Amino acid sequence: MRGEKPKPESEPESEPEVRMRSDAQRNKDAILAAATRAFSKDADASLGGIAEAAGVGIGTLYRHYPTRELLFEAAYRNEIKTLCDLAPVLLRRLRPDRALAKFLDRFIDHMQEKPAMIQAVRALAASGGTSISESLTMVRAAIAPVIEAGRTQGVFRRDVSIEDFILIKGAIANSRPESARRLAVILIDGLRAHAPIPRPGRGGKPRKAKTGTRQSAK
Repeated sequence: MRGEKPKPESEPESEPEVRMRSDAQRNKDAILAAATRAFSKDADASLGGIAEAAGVGIGTLYRHYPTRELLFEAAYRNEIKTLCDLAPVLLRRLRPDRALAKFLDRFIDHMQEKPAMIQAVRALAASGGTSISESLTMVRAAIAPVIEAGRTQGVFRRDVSIEDFILIKGAIANSRPESARRLAVILIDGLRAHAPIPRPGRGGKPRKAKTGTRQSAK
């Protein structure tokens, strides 16, 4: 339009600026990886030890993550993201019900390999110190295509929803470690579309399925 001045083009970043931003991201990634390893073993792991393992100073750690809670939440979300990234890979390779079962299997691995982190997340959530809603949103987005594919292919019941899976995941997360995998098998089987069970006829005997055409009366 007339009278408008053209917007000044932003100047390209200089090479030192690009390098500084790249170094900052690399430090942040290193801190997150070190924190994930540390919190998986000990929820009260020293931040100084995490900074040392990441190869950065404690000031750099606090610059990226000002509080322990923020670092812990970032580490947990990173673990959930890694798990969620697996869902589309499994769906490409496996039938939807098997993909969902494999996803739950990996989820159980995650719980059993990182008990300190899981317990700390539960404690923080119970105290109001953090929310797991963002993690559940990530899981919903990852698993929704698996559920939809299962319904479309007739593998899952037509009334199965993503919320059913969230309930299943919660039940498994709160189960005893030695029962988790068996419970997962039972619950996944409940989502499958099975052949309808014939309703009982007289005397409690199942009705026979109708076959062929009715013969004409003589």
